[in-house]
Amino acid sequence: MIHSYDFKDQDEYRSSFNQLAQLVFGIDFEAWYRKGCWDDRYIGHSIVSGDQIIANVSVSKMDLTVNGAARRAIQIGTVMTHPDHRGKGLANQLMKYVLETYESACDLLFLFGNSSVLDFYPKFGFTAVPEFEFYMDIAVHSGNGSLMRKLDVSQEED
Repeated sequence: MIHSYDFKDQDEYRSSFNQLAQLVFGIDFEAWYRKGCWDDRYIGHSIVSGDQIIANVSVSKMDLTVNGAARRAIQIGTVMTHPDHRGKGLANQLMKYVLETYESACDLLFLFGNSSVLDFYPKFGFTAVPEFEFYMDIAVHSGNGSLMRKLDVSQEED
């Protein structure tokens, strides 16, 4: 097993990453990559067995404004392990590596997790915070001249 770093331009590893993301989360990053949206601010850190990515933790580098102050942030995401390799500590190993690598290079680290991982992330110092979802009900009428429409990421103009 080896670690792979920033494999986005390596077709074999990117394909393997996409297969794992599809298996674990039902998502595929290939269209995002092909449209040029996978830039140097999204970095995958993976464990590879043979030519397959079997575990991954990605980071997204971003600049945020928090309470009026500019902050360098890292969002951790795409934390996944192939079902055949779970229980071996691979995600744990990658999380430790990512935290050691990036904690001094940013002002804050954050992630979004679902209820199935509430026991995993506190091991690394993360704490749960309440989330709020704001929304507005709108009436959608075709042909009324409204400028509001649902965006479609498969359309280049969106």
